[in-house]
Amino acid sequence: MIPDLRARSVRPPIEVRHDVRDEIDAIEDAARREIAHRVFEHSHYWVHCDTHVNRYLVTPRRFIRQVSKARRGGEVEITTQIDTPKGALTAVTGRNRLSDTVWTKKYPCESPADIEKIRSVPWELPEGLGPPEASDLPEGFRRRGVLRAGVSSPFVCVAGMMPYQYFLELCATHFELIRDLTAICRRRILDVLDAVLARKTVEYVWMGGCEWLTPPMGSPRLYERLVQEQERAIIERCHDAGAMCHVHCHGNVRSTLELVIERDGDIFEPVEPPPDGDITMAEAKAVAAGRITLAGNVEARVLENEGADAAEAATRAAFEGGRERMVLRTTAGPIGPVTPRMLANYHRMIDVWEELSPL
Repeated sequence: MIPDLRARSVRPPIEVRHDVRDEIDAIEDAARREIAHRVFEHSHYWVHCDTHVNRYLVTPRRFIRQVSKARRGGEVEITTQIDTPKGALTAVTGRNRLSDTVWTKKYPCESPADIEKIRSVPWELPEGLGPPEASDLPEGFRRRGVLRAGVSSPFVCVAGMMPYQYFLELCATHFELIRDLTAICRRRILDVLDAVLARKTVEYVWMGGCEWLTPPMGSPRLYERLVQEQERAIIERCHDAGAMCHVHCHGNVRSTLELVIERDGDIFEPVEPPPDGDITMAEAKAVAAGRITLAGNVEARVLENEGADAAEAATRAAFEGGRERMVLRTTAGPIGPVTPRMLANYHRMIDVWEELSPL
């Protein structure tokens, strides 16, 4: 049974991605192990159902292959080739193991000709889509486990295949093209969800990316036409299958929150207070008025860079405006090893959570 996200805050403020304590002991970082053990009994864990939704126009995975992998210091560079009927496209990404961050060095689509190439790839569903069989789930899964799938906002599967400035340029000069490509991605994602949600056992769908068009990244017109209606269709499909939909969106979300509520999202995060965002948790709760669950309200930069008193203040601020329909959690991270300062701050945050969310 998925945690009731309409209830008051009862979830611990970090995710523990393990079904048994023995798996925690295998975590390399001793500080992460310490925190994970502390909240283990109060946490759920995810079992992921892969959707194979990528940000290259949701191109079927059999047309995408890794052609080289190089290591340079702490960085891994991966070169990927997309095979199309009109010629190959190449993408290059880097990954830093320490921070677990990935960035693009070369996008597959950097011209109209490249867009036509990727658009020429025939659509097909990836093989093997669907949730795991009950016999393949961890023992005791129904007590703490949650089946989860993840997708991107459809327009991100367009914007992600090209440099962002080129995407914005095309929004201004060739908007109908961008809208058509977004519609292609929406249809493909809905096809994927039809397969993933068919048994109605996946309970939770995470959808990310609308932050790419929140202020000041894009105009209200772009958001309305490329995000609002496209994501509404995905949320409706999730609800039809009995799953809730989590909308992930960083940045300035004061104008976005009401729109997410209007398209019937179930949980929205993160809510980043100034100066990281433009709305406090108390203000967001007033806007939400109990219509959506809010999460992601303790800034990662506070936990990483400031003292325990600042961590406590940020945690208490997250509870302002009431405890209904909120999940206390951090806005990101931790990125990299957990330092002694961060460890102390995480413990202080959990202390406050225990005080204000008694079980």
